[in-house]
Amino acid sequence: MGLRAYFLVDLADDMDQRQFIQAVRDLEEMHGVDFVDPVIGSRDIVIMVEAPVSVETIANKIKENPWVKQLEILNIISLYERHRSSKKQMLKSLTHGGFGDSA
Repeated sequence: MGLRAYFLVDLADDMDQRQFIQAVRDLEEMHGVDFVDPVIGSRDIVIMVEAPVSVETIANKIKENPWVKQLEILNIISLYERHRSSKKQMLKSLTHGGFGDSA
């Protein structure tokens, strides 16, 4: 398994429905794209990607399209990695008396 990420994408305001559908289809055909979902909210599309080396390469390719207004990358981390870093922070604070000293 490579690196995974979600892309939150804002599209150009002047796109019509036909152009929007074509953009979604083009994205779905890109190498490394797992799925593309149109959404309602602060973004127009959510894309999940998996890349062997760099998700930024896929992001840069998507950004080249004139209909992309903005793209934000949310890198996916494993629960284990998140837990491990949290555990390190907790142990560090205990070592330095960060959770209250009973002196």
